[in-house]
Amino acid sequence: MSDTRRRWVDSGGVRLAVREEGRAEGRTILLVHGYPDNSSVWDGVAALLAERFRVVRYDLRGHGESEEPKTRDGYRIENLVEDLVAVVAAVSPDGPVHLVAHDWGSIHAWEAVTEPLHAKLFASFTTISGPSLEHIGHWTRGGLRSPRRAPHVLRQAAHSWYMAAFQVPAVPELVWRLPALRARFHADYRDARNGLGLYRANMPYRPRRPVPGETKVPIQQIALTQDQYCTLNLLTAADPWCTRLWRRELAAGHWAVRTHPRAVTRLVTEFVDHIEGRPASRELARSRVGEERGPLSGRLALVTGAGSGIGRSTALAFAQEGADVLCLDVDLATAKETAEAAATHGSAAFPFQLDVADGLATGKLADQIRTEHGVPDVIMANAGIGVSGSFLETSEEDWRRVLDVNLWGVVNTLRAFLPPLVERGEGGHVVITASMAGFFPTPTLPAYSTTKAGVLMLAQCLEGELKPAGIGVSAICPGVVHTNITGTTRFAGTTPDQERARRERATAAYRRRGYSPDKVAAAVIRAVRDNRVVVPVTPEARITALGARIAPILTRAFGRWLDRQATKVAHAGE
Repeated sequence: MSDTRRRWVDSGGVRLAVREEGRAEGRTILLVHGYPDNSSVWDGVAALLAERFRVVRYDLRGHGESEEPKTRDGYRIENLVEDLVAVVAAVSPDGPVHLVAHDWGSIHAWEAVTEPLHAKLFASFTTISGPSLEHIGHWTRGGLRSPRRAPHVLRQAAHSWYMAAFQVPAVPELVWRLPALRARFHADYRDARNGLGLYRANMPYRPRRPVPGETKVPIQQIALTQDQYCTLNLLTAADPWCTRLWRRELAAGHWAVRTHPRAVTRLVTEFVDHIEGRPASRELARSRVGEERGPLSGRLALVTGAGSGIGRSTALAFAQEGADVLCLDVDLATAKETAEAAATHGSAAFPFQLDVADGLATGKLADQIRTEHGVPDVIMANAGIGVSGSFLETSEEDWRRVLDVNLWGVVNTLRAFLPPLVERGEGGHVVITASMAGFFPTPTLPAYSTTKAGVLMLAQCLEGELKPAGIGVSAICPGVVHTNITGTTRFAGTTPDQERARRERATAAYRRRGYSPDKVAAAVIRAVRDNRVVVPVTPEARITALGARIAPILTRAFGRWLDRQATKVAHAGE
């Protein structure tokens, strides 16, 4: 990789400072900054892109090391477009560049890519927090006439309050004198002061044509979900005017180019690679605007304990919703059966053997899956076992096994698969299979209930931690569901014959109850779609969840009574 090279480009009587770095033989990516920044806002992104590409960036007129125009009109959009075209002509005279722009850089870049005379200069355009002013005008006029869209227009207007404030003479310049304010925005006073001309010369905006121009340049919008200034609904203004448009969400604020350079670099790189001929990543492919798809279509879902019961039913439900599925189970044969059944719905499905109690093995499998299939969008920590028996009857070995699978298994799964999902920054969902037992105490389930109460609390703690990353969390709390867990439950303090008999009676009782795991799977799909945190499933789970909140003493008493009845039935058959 070569060192940074500097040059000057003359445009409209202004000298522009241009920096070039990276591989001289690589495809050219041109970075354009916004307000109140200069090209240094791209430092993190540029350094990462330079490992593979030739990276060019420049200071807008009046910013950084570039010269100032002589009058305020020098900041008009047509002059900024002239600068952009001049830089492209100077740094890449023999071929188009991949354009990446933020804020005001993106606003005037739209003018260039929608102008037929200039569109051929750009192989692609990645836009970040800077919509086309033509698109905004058309979207706003249409939105104000629509009762459904008018609230979105008004909300965006509220987010754009600063545009009117910047029109006030002298006051914004005085405010920018405050060191604390400049430090907050990482702004140099010259950039902040001169950049006011962008607003004063171009606002209110006067469109240059009756309707926006259509562009055939491939466009990628990076939609920042925590942007304080540009709402996500505003980005849809571009939809009618782009023949090839992708929109990808990133859990970050307005200055993601500074705060999340790795995520921005990855999105840009995947888009450029695809435009250059490589297959689209799963995340990019599902972000194509204009294609009808379900909420889980194109997602990758991972389910532990997928060989049977709730895990199997949920894996199949994910596949029916269009997701590709990773089926993990301690029993590889049943994982394969689930994967084969999921594939009949037209989704890709892959089986893996895993004992979630083994943290080292879980971490190794997570690395393998990330390499072979990418980052799962939905992680369902479902694997679990049952242990029944009073505290005094339950052995240390029984305690360790149920803790290893039901509690440590969830922890191991999330520790292995969750960090890449957070790092990716494009949202996702975590599902943890808890139980009604997590909030309904009974004397014969202390070990099992302890693990389920633990993962229920873990889910609620994670919800607050992961929300800024755009990742939802749901704790699924079923009641009596007919699965094969009753046939494998450990009944502490019993002989082998007694345990076998109790398993058979429990299985028969659950079968008579008749609540299938398919119904739980449907509740999982709804929880992921609606981003619900605590999800009691089955009527008894909903009733006891309510009772635990409003009448805990009565709920505990009912648990003791129910346990006595179950114990009588169990002993009667022995």
